[in-house]
Amino acid sequence: MSIEEKSLYTLIFLEEIKSLLGIDDREDRLVKFCLITSTMTIEQHCKRKLLKKQFFEVVKFFEDFLPLREYPVRKISATF
Repeated sequence: MSIEEKSLYTLIFLEEIKSLLGIDDREDRLVKFCLITSTMTIEQHCKRKLLKKQFFEVVKFFEDFLPLREYPVRKISATF
């Protein structure tokens, strides 16, 4: 996996989709365009970002309720 592939904004890795579809390196530009476009279209339709990211937020805790701006949450790390 190259650095360029890691920086692509897609829901699936370039090499993975190429192996699934049986596409060789000659079609990289077209596959990259389709992956990025489809990822952004899906996010626009869902009205949210789907890619994993780290998010830092200071929140106030209300009894059993923790209001967060981003969801779904995989892990919460707290420092006091």
